[in-house]
Amino acid sequence: MSKIQTGITKYLSDGRFAAKLLPDNICYLCQQPTAALVCGHCEQDCLFFNLPSCDYNLLNWPVIRNALVTASYTQLRAPAYYQWPLDYLVREFKYGQPQLAATLAGWFCRYGLNSNHGLPDCLLPVPTSIWRYILRQYHQTSLLSTGLSRILGIPTINNWAQRSTLGKGWRSHQQGLGRKARLANLKQAYTLTDTPLPEHVAIIDDVITTGSTVATLSKMLHKRYPTMHIEVWTIAVTPLKAHSTLQLPGRQLASQAKC
Repeated sequence: MSKIQTGITKYLSDGRFAAKLLPDNICYLCQQPTAALVCGHCEQDCLFFNLPSCDYNLLNWPVIRNALVTASYTQLRAPAYYQWPLDYLVREFKYGQPQLAATLAGWFCRYGLNSNHGLPDCLLPVPTSIWRYILRQYHQTSLLSTGLSRILGIPTINNWAQRSTLGKGWRSHQQGLGRKARLANLKQAYTLTDTPLPEHVAIIDDVITTGSTVATLSKMLHKRYPTMHIEVWTIAVTPLKAHSTLQLPGRQLASQAKC
């Protein structure tokens, strides 16, 4: 069993998450009895990317690469499109169900990573504003990153960048904005702190839409650290059009897994 598989098993079986289960231990999706937040049957029915075909890097697929803003990162990892049930689970996670971090982190490691590829030295969650933190009472990308850290045994650095709260013409959120508007909005949205960073990092975000946020952050990192190897890890990418040829059900991928 690989380091990734061992970490997933240990994390999802951690007793601290038992109290987070739904009433009567029912599946979050199908409502059937289960010992996990999402049962194995629902997980196996989900469609995930056939990542071995692109060497576990979505930038090797033109249909995805061409839909994203040009950036300074060289690898993009995600287990699936932003479609059912991941779209539902991610929305729930962002808006009031932080306990789903364990499930989403586990799925990312199971379907989005390969143990033959070198892991980054640290994880960098996309910063949130203080107002959004107060509203939600948690920082979802930090929770996701912490879950990944527990599985993989690599640290999360939360104070690597800050999100601005003021600025003329600046909007505090990206939802509903097109690509050009997102890029203009982000020019004054983030600042890097003085926290030293290693040479190999992964930026963590919950969903990639146009890629504007991670493009901005990766360019800022590359400007300060020209030799830095930057990856982007996310739970899902929003497609212009989902391509069925890129996807396989979880049960088929699990049977093919070698990591």
